[in-house]
Amino acid sequence: MKATMNLEHISPLRRKLALLGDKDRINCIYKDCWINYSEVSSIRNAVRAVYEMPQKIQAQCILISGRPGMGKTSLFKKVESDMETLRKRNEDHRGYISFTLSPDPTLRSFEDSIGDSLGVPIGKIRNGLVPEALCRLAHLRRMRLVLIDEVHNLLNAGRSDQRKNLGFLRGLSSPPMSLSIIAFGVDDAAYAISSDAQLERRFQVYDLPRWKENESFRSFLAAYESMLPLRKPSELWRQEKVKMLLSASEGITDAIVKRITRGAAWSIIDGKEEIDIESLTKAADIPPYFDRVNDEGR
Repeated sequence: MKATMNLEHISPLRRKLALLGDKDRINCIYKDCWINYSEVSSIRNAVRAVYEMPQKIQAQCILISGRPGMGKTSLFKKVESDMETLRKRNEDHRGYISFTLSPDPTLRSFEDSIGDSLGVPIGKIRNGLVPEALCRLAHLRRMRLVLIDEVHNLLNAGRSDQRKNLGFLRGLSSPPMSLSIIAFGVDDAAYAISSDAQLERRFQVYDLPRWKENESFRSFLAAYESMLPLRKPSELWRQEKVKMLLSASEGITDAIVKRITRGAAWSIIDGKEEIDIESLTKAADIPPYFDRVNDEGR
């Protein structure tokens, strides 16, 4: 039976997973999976372009924002991976700093976060000015950009700390550092930056919008389906499934992915091997723990 199984609906690199037993396949379904759809591909390309640009007096910066659940943190991790790959490939080994902004950001938290990222203390940030030790270290390591996640946390600080924090970020993106800041945050992130007009002008803003019924969403669904080790095609891109997924999720990526992965697990538990409308309906709830003895595929 397995020799004649048609698995062309699955990505070639993942087809062997469809031959595993049911429990192993369900475990594979629940693992995080990256889908490089058009919007995130554009953002990744923009960050790569900034990394490769000749250094400017006032650095080109990027802000990526979106509602919670739109995949911002996954994209942050992917951009980190991109930068590490570029760093290793680049002849002059340009470096970068990467950290998540503290929920209660102060200049002290910037000191700690950047120091942890670099592996050495950077000295005191006084009056929002970049410490000389950090300038020297950035020069020695050929730093090119700074990745900051949860940048909307800037809004949690008091007015005085906000001014100092924004002044420090402005300093990072100005001479002698001139580092490009690549910031990620929820919708309010733009407000966190906009209170400093000089800093705001340096940012190109990219948004991760909610999904709508269009070809981009259908392509995303087809790509996600190709990663699932189900033995029959589900055709998630069909209109009735598209409408149901959008209605159940309000267009939020995290909710869509949960509905699909739970639907896939239900389809294995029920012996269907494809995600149908019934599977998607049942996926409103977490499927039960799979404890059926099944040695198929081992």
